Amino acid sequence: MNQAHALWYLTRGTGIVSLVLVTLSVLVGILASLRAGGKRTPRFVVGGLHRNLSLMTVAFIAVHVATTILDAYAPIRVVDALVPFISSYRPIWLGLGALASDIILALIITSLVRVRIGLRTWRGIHWFAYACFPIAVFHSLGTGSDATQTWMLAIVAGCAGIVGLAALVRLWQLRPERLTSSSGREAAVVLRFPSQRIALRLLATAMVFVVPAITAMWALAGPLAPKWTARAGTPTTKSSTKGTLAALVSEQTALERSRAKQIRTANTQVARQLAKVKAAIAAVQAASKPLPVAASVGTSVSAPSYGGGGSSAPSAPTYAAPAPVAAPAPIAATGGS
Repeated sequence: MNQAHALWYLTRGTGIVSLVLVTLSVLVGILASLRAGGKRTPRFVVGGLHRNLSLMTVAFIAVHVATTILDAYAPIRVVDALVPFISSYRPIWLGLGALASDIILALIITSLVRVRIGLRTWRGIHWFAYACFPIAVFHSLGTGSDATQTWMLAIVAGCAGIVGLAALVRLWQLRPERLTSSSGREAAVVLRFPSQRIALRLLATAMVFVVPAITAMWALAGPLAPKWTARAGTPTTKSSTKGTLAALVSEQTALERSRAKQIRTANTQVARQLAKVKAAIAAVQAASKPLPVAASVGTSVSAPSYGGGGSSAPSAPTYAAPAPVAAPAPIAATGGS
């Protein structure tokens, strides 16, 4: 598996896990708002679980965004992952993903500074968590690689059902309460319905049913229909393809020129170093040669001579001293009478 395929699989996996984590985070957040918990599960445990799920969601979204940017298949920039609806690659559906990421990041930041901004402001911002989930679903189906797979549709439907049911519980605060009789004994468990803001709760309840219906109809006419890739905004025109190929060819040509220039520079430096080494070797060889001899040494021995009936001992041999320029002539020796 090469790097491109690894990034593609990692992008798909982290996107699906992020959707599931968003679902769990919304569910646990609703339970925390309903003050769920008891002796076995204290409220602070539910709050800590919600916080950890939210941080884990942000971590997986960060990996999802990073692998999408690093993958060279789609021309997605860093700014496209932060600013919605400005990308040249499927601008609407990719922009929804950027919008969902920004909302989750805002929820995390406001939760960290809740003491400074106040509980009222924090609650107002946290209502956007309910809008974050359908936005993430539209992003997953609109630009996801597995939108047409049965298992992916099952995951999306399951997550939507869980969030919808939890939203209904939160809207109507269907909390079981045990009533006590006058004698102090516990009566049957009843459900308490809220009595304030009924109109807003009815409108929100209608949205809980309308939004999934609209999403299903859009999915049938959009991602599940043929030729969705072209209609989603994928740049597949000839002009864009030619422009992309021209840019790749230009980049490759510039890279080859740069490499050739580096090779020529390296060859020049190596040639200069070799010339210096050769000159040093020649200087060492010249200094190590022996000095030439100017003249050779000559020897001359005179023959003994006997005269006049007398005899005398032969004279000692005479050696000529070496001359600096020419060799000396031999000197004859004479005997006495």
